[in-house]
Amino acid sequence: MANDMGWTPIPSDRANATVETVDTAPGRSEQVRRKTPWPAIKTLAWVFVLSRIFFIEVASLAYIYLPHAWVEAPQGTLPPPGDMLYRSLIGLWVHWDGLWYLSIATFGYQGRPTATAFFPLYPLTMRLLGAGVVSGMLVSVVAFAGALWFFYQLVRIDLGERTAWYAILGLAFFPTAFYANAVYSESLFLVLATSSLYFGRIRRYWLAGPLAALATLVTMYGILLAAPLAWLIWRQEGFRLRVLAQVLWVPAGVAAYMAYLMPLFGDPLVFERAQSNWGRHFLPPYQTLWQAARFSWRYAAQATNLQTLFALGPPSSAISNFWNFLFALVAIALLLAAARRIPFYLVLYAGLALLVPLSYPAQGNPLMSMPRLVLEAFPVFAGLGALMARWRTVRYVYFALAIPTGILFVALFATAHWVA
Repeated sequence: MANDMGWTPIPSDRANATVETVDTAPGRSEQVRRKTPWPAIKTLAWVFVLSRIFFIEVASLAYIYLPHAWVEAPQGTLPPPGDMLYRSLIGLWVHWDGLWYLSIATFGYQGRPTATAFFPLYPLTMRLLGAGVVSGMLVSVVAFAGALWFFYQLVRIDLGERTAWYAILGLAFFPTAFYANAVYSESLFLVLATSSLYFGRIRRYWLAGPLAALATLVTMYGILLAAPLAWLIWRQEGFRLRVLAQVLWVPAGVAAYMAYLMPLFGDPLVFERAQSNWGRHFLPPYQTLWQAARFSWRYAAQATNLQTLFALGPPSSAISNFWNFLFALVAIALLLAAARRIPFYLVLYAGLALLVPLSYPAQGNPLMSMPRLVLEAFPVFAGLGALMARWRTVRYVYFALAIPTGILFVALFATAHWVA
């Protein structure tokens, strides 16, 4: 159900069940099939394929025809060496944080405390597949396919098929969804987080807990999964300590990372201290938003000038202040508008995920990376799906804005300009 009134847990005995009856909206219920029909699977596959091809095509054309932040990259830097075909299809996907992940997959953390800000599971998975750019892209793309699948299933349970379709469409074509093609950890986190909440919702806690623990080995946002999982267990099982203990899996992931870092650096919290290299510090959210608004106004003219955005020479992250503030406002507005339409455990997680960047700004760029970090707050897309399912105007406005913004952002990323 969209709120806690009349919450109906999914039956725990599902061995012979083929249909689940759950509340999907106030005053009505819907039968949700346990097995997704083949036409739905094909449609999901098409959404995944078309969205990935869209971003790949735009990125490649931008790399070939638009000015680069670096006229010619030195050997071994951005983009990786290779012929034009390789660089325009593969090399461009390892910009910015991708270099950190690539270097960790190749050399590990030894002697580089700053690298510990990038959690280990994604580069470890890359290393298992060869530690190259292609392996990083493969992990990202496959993980994103899984994320769309689990997110669709999760939204379908409580909000129905129609909302689930619009939710994955909104996610797949979000302006920064191109990071799901890149050597970035967003896709791996999304598949682990969405699958964890999905299995928690269908009362498979023995899977939900370990998946959340793995998510904390991808990014600190994984620790936030403890809150919605605890809420789900309490609402579905009551105060049963044996079941609630599954939530303890979540901090176990961070604890394992800390145990690994202790002998390397003598400081289990070195990953948190490394954030100071980006000027990260604590600040009340309202102060962060005020600072972000001021910086946004300062750089608004440059952020909307294509000649400035695609300028030659060293790239600048300052211009992104305008977009960071705009995306923060949109994410907050979406969550508030849809808060009564999506289950509380999703509102809870999304609220916490947005609170992190709002409380931990960077010096000179308060909401640094906010357009990308919206992906970590993925339940906002469930809210977006609920709004698009109800109002046609919301659908038109969303895609009219998201598609051109996505073209702009992936073109900037492909040409080594800063996005998020």
